[in-house]
Amino acid sequence: MSTQRTTLQHVQIPGTCFIRQPESTLRCTLSAGHGGEHRHFYSGPLRGGFRVGTSWPRRARESQAD
Repeated sequence: MSTQRTTLQHVQIPGTCFIRQPESTLRCTLSAGHGGEHRHFYSGPLRGGFRVGTSWPRRARESQAD
């Protein structure tokens, strides 16, 4: 009996963009397929008792596996 190994190249997290910010551990918390720049809402300084978030531009050929 032969055994085949399958290697996943990309993992999709349904419903969440999850693209990593370059040179950081932050990941986009917007919905999958959003337009415009990426955003992590749970970081950044407090303003009026709420986090202002962090944003960064889209890059060519991005994937969640980055």
